[in-house]
Amino acid sequence: MKENRIIGIYLAAGQSKRMGRHKLSLPLGDGFLGSMALKTILQTEVNYTAIVTNPLDDLIWVSPALRENGQCGVFPCHDYMNGQSSSLKLGIKIASKLQADVAVIFLADQPFISIKMISKLISLYKGNEHIDVVSSCFNGIWRPPTLFSQKLFSQLLNIQGDKGAREILKEKKEKNRLAVEFQSSMLFLDVDNEEDYLLARNLVEQLY
Repeated sequence: MKENRIIGIYLAAGQSKRMGRHKLSLPLGDGFLGSMALKTILQTEVNYTAIVTNPLDDLIWVSPALRENGQCGVFPCHDYMNGQSSSLKLGIKIASKLQADVAVIFLADQPFISIKMISKLISLYKGNEHIDVVSSCFNGIWRPPTLFSQKLFSQLLNIQGDKGAREILKEKKEKNRLAVEFQSSMLFLDVDNEEDYLLARNLVEQLY
């Protein structure tokens, strides 16, 4: 049986408006906020990860070791001011060029995703390849990371504004999608402001 080609799309082109400073380069653990989830992804079955960035980002949070390992690459999104959909569409175009069977969408400001979490999404897809979407879920709400079959790439290229893939998730029939309910809110911590960042730092101190 053909092995699925799995491409990660790491959305890192946000403007950090609510934080008031560039959040991805903030210290967290033994590195930076923006690199924590990336390091996790690189330990999974994801074959290659496209890091979609703001062209104004100095990328100090992406170490030379990460860039040079061949498992990821940096792709500036020059339309970043048009919302998250621009970053997502660039990522989907890259995934298509790389002949992806599936793309997994990640947020760079969601540092506590786990290897087990990502592996669960991928294994569910492999066992149900008629499925178009496999998404993480918490308290009944669908959240990233989310896996999309290449059958949906053309639809993802038509999204607009800052909605991301939410509209497509709403449209898909139940039989074509799966949700994985995770019990830990920490997995879904999205660092948007100073309060979130303080919480993330406290969690790192407790965990490590």
